[in-house]
Parts: sequence; C-alpha cells; structure tokens
Amino acid sequence: MNIRDMAIVLPLASDDQLVSSAVLVSQKDGFPIFVSTLHQLGASTNYKIAIPPHLGDISASQRYPLQETAAIEIDLVKIDPAHDLAIFKGRTTDFRAAFPKIHTQFNEISVGEELVVVGYPYSTLGSFLETAQITNVSAKGVRLFMDTLEIKELIISHQTLQGSSGSAVIRRSDGALCGILRGTLAPPSVVSIGNIPLASDTNVTYVTYSSILPNLLSTI
Repeated sequence: MNIRDMAIVLPLASDDQLVSSAVLVSQKDGFPIFVSTLHQLGASTNYKIAIPPHLGDISASQRYPLQETAAIEIDLVKIDPAHDLAIFKGRTTDFRAAFPKIHTQFNEISVGEELVVVGYPYSTLGSFLETAQITNVSAKGVRLFMDTLEIKELIISHQTLQGSSGSAVIRRSDGALCGILRGTLAPPSVVSIGNIPLASDTNVTYVTYSSILPNLLSTI
C-alpha cells in the first residue's frame, strides 16, 4: 500500500495547545469529521485542527520546527467514554481530502500482521512533525468495560508518547483504518478512568478497533 494513500491525520489543539492526533474519517453536509481520543480533552470547549504545510500528506517532506500554522475551528459533537473516542465536526466546508476505508471485520485481523501508526507523537511539546511507524499486532483483546460492555481492541508493540493518542492505526496491506490509538499498558493498581488504564509501559499500546466508528458517525 502506498503511504501517500493512507489516512489524513492532523494535530488537535485544545485551548490553543496541541494535545493529540486526530483522523479525518468522514464528512457531514460538506463539513469534515475527525475522530480522536477522549481522555486528553479535559474541560475545554475550544478546539481546533491544525493544518501544517504538508496538509497531512505523510509522504511529503515536512519543514520543522514550526512556530505556528493554519487551523480550522471544530466542535465536539459526540463522545463515547467506553471506547475513549471523541468525534469533531469542522466549521468550514473548504477543507477537502480523501477518507480512509474503515475496517470492520475483527476476525480478519491476524496476530503478527503489519500495521502503520500515523500521528504526531510530539504534539504535546508543540511539534507539528507527523510520523509513520511500522508495527505489528501483538494480540487481539476484548476489554470488559464497567463489567458489562465488551470492547474489541488491538494490542500492538509500539512506543507511545502523549501526542500519539488519537493516531490512525492502518492495515499496511490495504491502507484500511483499523483503529484509533488509545493508550499504553498500566497494571490494575495504577490510576485508571472508567477501567481505561493510563500510562506505564509505553511499548505495549492499546488500539480501539475501528468497527465502532460507522455506528458513531451515523448518529451525528
């Protein structure tokens, strides 16, 4: 799969501070729809998607460091705490880009399969540098949320930094979006939010599987 054809991922800012990565997944009435993770948003109501000069084309050369860049205002329109997802709708119809194919067949993902993580791992330090890192499916899991809801996840071997939250996890063979990078392994004794463990081993990373996205997007 040509890296140029993979998902468009851009930095997400909260109160003008970069906090994570966000994936362009759809459009609604001409307005772009992005998905990211929920846990890093806090109480802010002011969100933007930064548009670096390379426009999210991970195959392009990138200039750095950048002190500032263009941005579009977005609104938080949907949250799913169980899956740690946040859906945003842009306020402009001038943003145009291709959407990724969304993978929905969990049984077709194999342990050992190659994936590509695309995002902005240093965004929380103010960096607009996008990276693509090859990894593998280490395991497939079903997380029990609040003792009732079963959530499908991929576990990957990947060094995750704070800005990596919300990164696109892409199946290398066909470029399909198969998940949103959520966070890293934490033992049960450390801090968690709603049974979502936060930080510890940055090389064991959890990915919310993408099959939940079509249903979420249909409710916007």
